[in-house]
This record gives sequence, structure tokens and C-alpha cells, in this order.
Amino acid sequence: MMRAHVRARRDGFALMAALWLVVIVGVTGYELSVRSGVRRRAVANSLEKVPADAAADAAPETVRAALENRLAHPLDARSRTLADATLDPWGDLTFLRGDTLTLGDERAWARGYDAGTRLNLNRATEGDLRRLLSAIPLDAGDADRLAQRIMDWRDADSFRRSRGMERDDYLRSGARVLPVNAEFGQVAELRDVDGVTAELYSRIAPYFTVFGTGQVNLNAAPRVVIASLPGMGDEAIAVIFRYRQSSRPMRSLEEVTQRLSAGAREAIAAAGNELSGRVTFDTREVVVTGEGWLDGSPLRSSAEAVFARGGDALFTVWRRVGL
Repeated sequence: MMRAHVRARRDGFALMAALWLVVIVGVTGYELSVRSGVRRRAVANSLEKVPADAAADAAPETVRAALENRLAHPLDARSRTLADATLDPWGDLTFLRGDTLTLGDERAWARGYDAGTRLNLNRATEGDLRRLLSAIPLDAGDADRLAQRIMDWRDADSFRRSRGMERDDYLRSGARVLPVNAEFGQVAELRDVDGVTAELYSRIAPYFTVFGTGQVNLNAAPRVVIASLPGMGDEAIAVIFRYRQSSRPMRSLEEVTQRLSAGAREAIAAAGNELSGRVTFDTREVVVTGEGWLDGSPLRSSAEAVFARGGDALFTVWRRVGL
């Protein structure tokens, strides 16, 4: 009886050991399978990243070639008038619509804009920001408060403006992202500035950039961006847009002022050198964003570039490729 009991216990232990062995083998096999799958995906991603990067890089490169061609042959773009093409060979950027480019097994698209059609977040003064935000339009008080908070986020010191916010204020409010007290690396960083809601960001983001010299192209910029300039009131902006509907673009501020009332002329005169140094009348800097991928792959690679011109020469000011 005792022997049967001992044998039964032995058999039970053996069965439990066998079950545990099955479990361990199963878990080990699953872990190896997962690790193997991760490795395979890593290898596949690595193999797909190279052509994706190459396709992404090809997107701004294609734009660069087109821009160079326009400098060499300004009249080749038939959609532009003779005057436009002669005075501003980069004046028509409608070809940068994001159409898909086929490059063998790779795919890519490129979009771009004239940096002079947006306000540079890192070059704008507090007054520029306040005027642009008021033109969105925002309530004057809200525009003033937000302009000060953008400046406090960007400036290198920790001294809070009267309606601004610095690092300690963000800490007290429990913010997840704190000011870096440096220039904005991308427009998307505006989302972290106190007071910028998702809805407000979607309204203001299209009017900002972090690229370019900060000059505003009066022949191409939207009303909101032109309104950010000192001395530019409603009357002056109306004259500028009437010019755009004529057969030739503006070439100087004098062409605007001579069509203004005395009060509007005085406002522009008061802005003086500050305004004259802030405007341009043609496209000098083009910002390009591209994306590339291998046909059939979910992996995407991005690229950005800034091209500038001086006379008939094109320069690559900045370029980045990667995920």
C-alpha cells in the first residue's frame, strides 16, 4: 500500500515535471520566434531604409534641378507672363504640389513654398507676432499675450514679460514640455507654447516658418503675413493686392506709397528702414519637403532642403535626409 502511494507520488511529480518542461520549451520557442521576427523586421527595415532615403533625397534634388533650369531659362515656364518670368524666374511654384515621382521601384513626392510668404518665427519681433496674430484674427489681448509667450519661449533669458511665461511658470502649470530658451527648430514646437490650442495651431501654423532671412515677398505673401510688417495697414495691403491683379509685379515700396493717402504714407514712412529691410519683391528662398519609400513598403523617409539664389546661381542653404 505504502509502495503504491510512493509510486503514485513519483508519477505525479514526473507528470508535473513533464508539463513544466513542455511549458518552458514552448515559452523558449515563442521567445526565439519573436526575437527572430524582430531581427527579420530589423533587417528588412534596414534594407528598405536605404532606397527610401535615396528616394527622399531625390525629391528635393529634382526640385533643385527645376529651379536651376528656371534660372538658366526663365522663359521656359509657359504659365508665366514675360514680365513675371524675366523679373522673378522662381515666381511660379505651382509645380511643387506633391505629385508622386516614380524612380524605378522607389516613390517620392516633394512640396515647397517661398520662404518669403511666411513669417520667420526666429526673426520676428514681438510687434510682428502681435500684428500677425491680430490679423488671423485674434482678440487684441489674446494676440498680445501669445506674442509675449512666443518671445519668452524663444529668448535666451529667464526674465518673464508682463504677460509672458518662462520655465518656472510652465513647471508650476504642470506642462510636459518646457521652454528651451532657444530658437524654434520647427513650427510644430508652437504647440507647446502656453495658450496655443490644437484649433489655434491649425489656424496660425500655415503662416510661419523657421527658414529664410525673414524678408517678406510682397508679390506672393498672404494678407496675414504682410499685415505683420510695420507700417502696413489695410489701405497699403489693398494697394498691394491690386498690383497683383495687374500685368506686372511690384518692384519697390515707392510704387505702393505713391498710391496711398497721406495718413497711410506717413505710417510707412514712420516704419522707415525697418520696413524697407524686411521686404522683397521676388522669390529668393524656396523651402522643400520630400518623402520617399520603396514601392510596397510601409517604411517612409523624409527630406528637407532650403535653396536660395543669388543672381543666376543657386545655393543649397540647408539639407536633411532621414526618418
